[in-house]
This record gives sequence, structure tokens and C-alpha cells, in this order.
Amino acid sequence: MNEQRRIRLLLGIIGVLVALNIGLLAWLWVRPAAPEHRRNWSRSGTFLSDTLGFSPQQRQQLGELQKSYFQQLQIQQKPLKQARKAYFRLADSLFTVEQRRQQALAFHQQAAEIDLLTLAHFDRVAGICTPAQRTLLNTLLSELPSRAFRTPRSRKTVADSTR
Repeated sequence: MNEQRRIRLLLGIIGVLVALNIGLLAWLWVRPAAPEHRRNWSRSGTFLSDTLGFSPQQRQQLGELQKSYFQQLQIQQKPLKQARKAYFRLADSLFTVEQRRQQALAFHQQAAEIDLLTLAHFDRVAGICTPAQRTLLNTLLSELPSRAFRTPRSRKTVADSTR
């Protein structure tokens, strides 16, 4: 009888541990993962000023530039979303190739406006940089296209690559 109790107790403990392991695995699988670019940024969202080593005055200027940029970007986002929706509504075979081409050009024109806005913003950011900071900023910006297509494990921070 003592042996049966012991076996039941051990089976109960094993059952509880299995349930806890299943719960842990489910939690790890379901919870949202932090995006890769957020893992490398500081909590305060000051990746650019931290990487470039901005002074307090430069940080303030960058904050003003970013505020202005994001306000302008928000204005441009609505037409881009509308153009994107209109473009993908043309998936039906009832539309002609010319209609699809016109809508694609409208969509890409809106995207180009946002790209130009972003380039102008980085020109202004470069204007508040010292020559050494400008060199590092140019390195950061030149790496953006290649960084976008790397797998998360192969990414290195810019600060690591400049050492």
C-alpha cells in the first residue's frame, strides 16, 4: 500500500511538471516577440543620437527635426494607404492592364513622396552633425538597404562594425 501511494505521488508530480512545461512552451510560442530593430535600440528610442554620440543641444535639435518629420509623414500616410487599397482592389480580372498600370503608378508616386520626405529629413539631420558624426551617419544610411534583407541572426549593430 505504501508503494502504491508513492507511485501515485510521483505520477502526480510528473503530471504537474508536464503541464507546467506545456504551459511555458505555449506562452513562449504565443507571446509577441520584440522586433529585431527594437532589440538593438535603447529603451528611450534614441538610437540615432546614442549611436552618433550627440550632445544635449544636438539631441534637442534632433527631437525637433523628428517631431516635424513625423508630422509630415503622418499627413503623407493617408494618401499612401488609399492608393495601396485602390491598387489591390484591381486584383479582379475585370480590370485592364492600363487601369492596373495607372493605379500602380499612383501608388508608387505616393511612396516616392514619402521617400523624398525621408531623404530631406536625413539631410537636415546631417546638418546638425559634426564631420565625424556625418561620416557615421552616412555609414548608417548606406547600410540600411542591406540590413533590411539580412536575417535577424546575421545583423550586427553599426557601432560593432565601426570598431
